[in-house]
Amino acid sequence: MSAKNNNNERILPVKKPGHIISGIIVAILACALVYSIATNPRFEWAIVWKYIFNENVLAGIGWTL
Repeated sequence: MSAKNNNNERILPVKKPGHIISGIIVAILACALVYSIATNPRFEWAIVWKYIFNENVLAGIGWTL
């Protein structure tokens, strides 16, 4: 904001620590989720890659985009 008072002092917006703390918590939870999925041995990444790069799936993505 560029609002000014009579003394030509710049008025800064109030910082909200709750937003910063919430953002940090969400980032930590997102990292934990990605780590859990990436390191899960039962996820069977070979099968995931097989289906992601399937001809029909790629054609569907192409039509969607």
